[in-house]
Amino acid sequence: MGGMARIVSSYLTIALVGALVALVGAGSHRAYGWFGVTAALLLVAAASTFARTWRGFGGLGAFAGVWVALTMVLSTPGPGGSAPLILSDARGLTWVYGGALVIVAAGLLPKRLLVGRPAVAA
Repeated sequence: MGGMARIVSSYLTIALVGALVALVGAGSHRAYGWFGVTAALLLVAAASTFARTWRGFGGLGAFAGVWVALTMVLSTPGPGGSAPLILSDARGLTWVYGGALVIVAAGLLPKRLLVGRPAVAA
C-alpha cells in the first residue's frame, strides 16, 4: 500500500505544480511584459522537464493536462463578462503556444539526458 500511495502522491504533486505554473505564468506574462513571458516559459521548461524526469511520460502528461486545462479556463471571459486573464494579443498567444511547444520539447528530450547513463561495471 505504501508504494501505491507514493505513486499517487507524486502524480498529485506534479498536477499541483502544473496548476501553479499555469497560474504564475498567466499572471506574470501580463504583469511584467516580455520579461514575464520569457520567465514564465523558462518556468514551464523547468517544471515539465522535472515532471518527465520524475515520472516519465505519465508525469509529463499529468503536468501538461493540468497546465492546458487551467490555461484554457484563464483565457475565457469570466462569469460576469469580465476580460480573460490571457488575451489574444502577442504576449498572450506567445504564452499559450510557446508553453505548449516547450512541453512538447520536454517530451522530445532523450531519456539518457534526463536520468544519465548507468554505471559500467569494471
